[in-house]
Amino acid sequence: MNEPHSSYKVDVRWTGGKRGVASAPDGLPEIEVASPPSFGGPAGVWSPEHFYVAAAAACWMTTFAAIAELSKFAPVRVAITGEGFVEKGDDRRYSIPRMVLRPRVAIRREEDRERALRLIQKAEEACLVARSIQTAVELAPEIEVDGSD
Repeated sequence: MNEPHSSYKVDVRWTGGKRGVASAPDGLPEIEVASPPSFGGPAGVWSPEHFYVAAAAACWMTTFAAIAELSKFAPVRVAITGEGFVEKGDDRRYSIPRMVLRPRVAIRREEDRERALRLIQKAEEACLVARSIQTAVELAPEIEVDGSD
């Protein structure tokens, strides 16, 4: 067995109905959680489905930032949108078999486009969360040229 590098503990406490509160012992703020409205939960509350997609998107962003820094690549802006698709399988159980990540990287010069695309892909391949989940993660990147400083 491999030696553990680190661990991340979370606690989720049921508060009634289809709601709860997520917390972590390392001082993170509590977050209200609930089933999504499509499963009878309240609107306006983070759901496990949101967290799942957010984990992949946030992991891509932080991995891209680290790789860009190591590569001495300075984007103008970096943002990402993630979308997970819930489907009911032949076994009548729900899952998220597919998600699309849409990273948007703004660059200063057109000449940096190919390098940006390589770093976008490298970040996806190195992302711990994407490597850990069974959902197929697709990239749909956008590159903008923004010559302003």
